[in-house]
Amino acid sequence: MKPSRPTARRKPGRPKIGEPSNVKETLLRTASALFMQFGYDSVSLDQIGKAAGVTKASIYYYFPNKSELFTAAVVQMMANIAGLTKRLLDAPGSFRERLIAVTSAHMQTSHVDFESLLREAGSSLSPGQIADIREAERSIHLVLADVFREQIGLGTIRPGDPLLYAYAFSSIMMLGGRRDTGAEAERTPSPFAHLGPGDIVDLFWYGVGHMV
Repeated sequence: MKPSRPTARRKPGRPKIGEPSNVKETLLRTASALFMQFGYDSVSLDQIGKAAGVTKASIYYYFPNKSELFTAAVVQMMANIAGLTKRLLDAPGSFRERLIAVTSAHMQTSHVDFESLLREAGSSLSPGQIADIREAERSIHLVLADVFREQIGLGTIRPGDPLLYAYAFSSIMMLGGRRDTGAEAERTPSPFAHLGPGDIVDLFWYGVGHMV
């Protein structure tokens, strides 16, 4: 009697039939949205899997733990933001109008304060993971700095350090675009909820000095 031929075995946790075909991309997109909305500690792998429509085993197929998924999701999110920011800043219109478009896109999704999110996740992340996230964040500032440098050359805005302008604009945009969610929003509503994209850009554009 011939010995039975061994059957090929799948890697444990491989995505099951019925799950999204682009499981990894779906996980990254879903995880970044949940982390940015609710923070690091409040979001579990089970919640991410349920929202993404995949099993927890499928998550482990791509990411060995929560910190790895968090890092990959945030890095990918930053890359997407950098790409969108560049497209909006390269679009037709005045520079101020393009800054408003960037701010408007940023405000479309509720989010927690990013620095607070990193502090919350910090004890779970390795130095290398934090460095990867910071480098991805810097890519957004570099996109902004390139455009600020161009506009300084054109005389649209006053001379200054383009990278400083980029960080200043990002900080104002992040603060103005912050929206508390869930029960926290009911207890302490955001003092900036009434602001629109134009209000935020004007604070950067005109500063707080007297207009002349």
